[in-house]
Amino acid sequence: MKILMNNRKIGYTYGTISGHYPFRKDASVAYESPLERDFLIMLEFNDSVSEVIGQPLTFQYKNENGRTVPYTPDFLVYFNEPDTALMRLKRKPLLIEVKTKEDLDNKFSEYKFRFKLAIKYAQENDLIFKIYDERKIRTRYFKNIMFLKRYQKLNFDNEETSQILSYLYTAGNNSIEYILEYFCVTREQKGLMLSQIYHLLYHKKVLCNFNKPINMKTQIWLNEIDEEENL
Repeated sequence: MKILMNNRKIGYTYGTISGHYPFRKDASVAYESPLERDFLIMLEFNDSVSEVIGQPLTFQYKNENGRTVPYTPDFLVYFNEPDTALMRLKRKPLLIEVKTKEDLDNKFSEYKFRFKLAIKYAQENDLIFKIYDERKIRTRYFKNIMFLKRYQKLNFDNEETSQILSYLYTAGNNSIEYILEYFCVTREQKGLMLSQIYHLLYHKKVLCNFNKPINMKTQIWLNEIDEEENL
């Protein structure tokens, strides 16, 4: 078996959607399907992820017919150093394969040997190999990201933003509905502040349980770590 580093180039593939994702505006990460793109969106929102490398390496091996064939995992994901104050262990980098459930169900016997190669390589290089399908990617967490992403680039009055953050700092967590009632009188005011709260959630100025549906009953709270870092 031969291993080549970063040798696969992404181009147009008939019947698929491929391209490059501007990961946090710092890097361009290649993807070859909508599911891979959605996986990158999910990783980008996760603050523990420090870097994503697309098509990091290629295995060349002989298949059952004796032909030399390539296999390239989709992503290599690195994580930030742990917060030592919280005594968390550093996460091992992940070597990732993204496939639809249908593809895995129909072709697993074909993929099995190449996955074994990836598992062996990961074990020998202090990595973890994982396979992601749409059940692990298009979760409630992902749906919330896509919903909040609509509010990403909106601009709001800094004074009003400070009022919301100061209130949460003093009062602690509250429902979105309660905060709107506290600050607003008219429907128009509530609609504007609701958009502002969604904007703050996307940018992690305030937090919620992103694994649950976001609605008026959602409890939100100040991201105090973020606030401390900006002092």
